[in-house]
Amino acid sequence: MKIAIDLRSLSSGHLSGVENYITGLLEHLLPLDKKNNYRLFYNSWGHKGLPDFHFINSTIKKTGVPNKLLNAALKLHLTSLEKFTGDIDCLFMPNFNQFNIRPQTKLAITVHDLSPVVTPEFYDVKRRVWHKFLNYKKSLERADIIFAVSEYTKYDLQRLFNVPESKIKVTYPGLNAVRDLPDGSLKDARNRYRLPGNFILFLSTVEPRKNLDNLVEAFELVDSTAHLVVAGRPGWKDASIFRALRNSKKSAKIHYIGYVPEDDKPKIIKLARAVCYPSFYEGFGFVPLEALAAGVPVVASAVTAIPEVIQGAGLLINPYNIGEMKKALEEILNNEPLRAILIEKGKRRAAEFGWSKTAERVLEGLNSL
Repeated sequence: MKIAIDLRSLSSGHLSGVENYITGLLEHLLPLDKKNNYRLFYNSWGHKGLPDFHFINSTIKKTGVPNKLLNAALKLHLTSLEKFTGDIDCLFMPNFNQFNIRPQTKLAITVHDLSPVVTPEFYDVKRRVWHKFLNYKKSLERADIIFAVSEYTKYDLQRLFNVPESKIKVTYPGLNAVRDLPDGSLKDARNRYRLPGNFILFLSTVEPRKNLDNLVEAFELVDSTAHLVVAGRPGWKDASIFRALRNSKKSAKIHYIGYVPEDDKPKIIKLARAVCYPSFYEGFGFVPLEALAAGVPVVASAVTAIPEVIQGAGLLINPYNIGEMKKALEEILNNEPLRAILIEKGKRRAAEFGWSKTAERVLEGLNSL
């Protein structure tokens, strides 16, 4: 079978949840598959952001058409993806994107979450227009198989779009192997990012869904010498969030360090006393899982897919309840017996996630088409 994989989500040049999913999956799927042939389709003005994928069963198909023009042409059926990939039997989209394929071409889609449908208020006008342009309903109806990254995402697919259960295959993302981090590399990271000795880490794009405002309020109430480190690139509708950071009565203990490259992320996590992930909505949740793997205790939201991922290995809180968040942070910072229990539980839970398992389930789904 000739399978095209849509890599256009990698064109931003930044690695976040979706991009990590794509790269982690492909690095294990391509060497695993001994039967199918892959066309890796990538379009970007300037060809930025594409990792090296060199496998005997894959060919990279690069184009440099402006994405707005390409998306419009696909939307209006003026062209098809087969014009760029060549003849294929299946298109696999690891994330929602605009597409147009022949009726006989099979379609596989990974759905990470449905936050644009459930919580559109967390997005700016530009992103709401883009999500509407994508027409989730039409894509899901056209799909032959849908890989849901959690049982919660499967639940949303069924309740929001009446997707038949037979089309959905729950396939958890993997987790990159935890590397040994020499003391020297940790010290270097602490110095480069000017990190305090004792800190809570918030690691995510700065945007309303991630609930940084409430974390700042809870942090102001926490009885501890710990600082708060905020890592992540600016997102959208973030002006009030950054204002809250600047105007906090504990602003001297709040440090915004911006986007952290993938190589430095494990170091920043490892240096933290705790990771707080108070998001209002998640289809999975890479950051808390990465913290568990690193042996760093986690406070996270008790909503959507997060409890499914953590499964008792962290402290779960109501993301709307400032007092509950404050209490959990104090517990995880100061209660040493609790910390030891959570660290051990976290490592065991994180060990259950691997990209090899993800690749096997995706390949099984693709081969079923």
